Amino acid sequence: MPLLEINNLVTAFHTPAGRVPAVDGVSLSIERGKTLGLVGESGCGKSVTAMSMLRLVAAPGVIEAGEILLRDATGGVLDLVTLPEPQLREVRGGRIGMIFQEPMTSLNPVFTIGDQIAEAVLLHRNVSRAEARGRALEMLELVRMADPKRRLDEYPHQLSGGMRQRVVIAMALACEPDLIIADEPTTALDVTIQAQILDLLADLRQRLGTAILLITHDLGVVAETCDDVAVMYAGRIVEQAPAHELFGNPRHPYTIGLLAARPERRGPDAHGAGSGFRRAGPLRTIPGMVPAPQHFPTGCRFHPRCAFARMPECSGVMPALNELKPDHFVRCSYADALGPPRRMDGTAEELA
Repeated sequence: MPLLEINNLVTAFHTPAGRVPAVDGVSLSIERGKTLGLVGESGCGKSVTAMSMLRLVAAPGVIEAGEILLRDATGGVLDLVTLPEPQLREVRGGRIGMIFQEPMTSLNPVFTIGDQIAEAVLLHRNVSRAEARGRALEMLELVRMADPKRRLDEYPHQLSGGMRQRVVIAMALACEPDLIIADEPTTALDVTIQAQILDLLADLRQRLGTAILLITHDLGVVAETCDDVAVMYAGRIVEQAPAHELFGNPRHPYTIGLLAARPERRGPDAHGAGSGFRRAGPLRTIPGMVPAPQHFPTGCRFHPRCAFARMPECSGVMPALNELKPDHFVRCSYADALGPPRRMDGTAEELA
């Protein structure tokens, strides 16, 4: 059984202008010790899905329907949607840790780093303040913080962006959770620090056996770090598969478009120079924008931007998330009949 299972989650915002369905019937599962990548364009509902898992969606957001089932090693199950608030506080930071997009906004500027990590330990473990501070130092060492003893008594503004992100990871891991939710953990970091943070998460998963939900729009990161991938569009999952299967055989037109839009990597020349990325011709894009939640189109929500949308059913009927082959789910009525992958202008093209 999966560690965490989401079934038909619906989260909406009730505004003066009307109901806005940000997450609309999402179903996901995360296995113990595995990394699931949740990808999609900005505005598709990834972060709201993550915040819903811990019931952190601020008003006027409301979880209207669905289950979020968290299992323990003995087979016990908690439904986080209906769990009373005192028990939910034990889950937050205890069994599920959260790494937010921007570490500076998730760290308190008036408390030292040591105090903030120790607070998480004190909330969930029956230990003394001295023991909690010792745990804070241990966690800073675990996340490879430079000069960890000195950092304990420093404030967030005294640290670089990469250091602050390591502190947030240390806080999330302090109570040895079963699951880490990492919401764009490398946003606003330079490329070198991004690689270090991702290597750190992969290493911690291997050493501690912690499952990870990695929310990102960077397909390169997903390809390198994730076991499974779920692609989200306009509040719904449109494709889910093991990472090697999804990258090797994408079947939803949106996934095909995302992969086709990646810049191509080129290798070094005979003199060892010139490695990096190149683009053969203009940058490939998916035409249009993710629709606003209050204006989702009828039928398949991707059909106004889809190069394959030729059938009347595309604009009239919402397709189900069907299992195309074992563990490969696609929300497209014609996924079997699309033929070879194409560019979003409709011309056939191999994506490999």
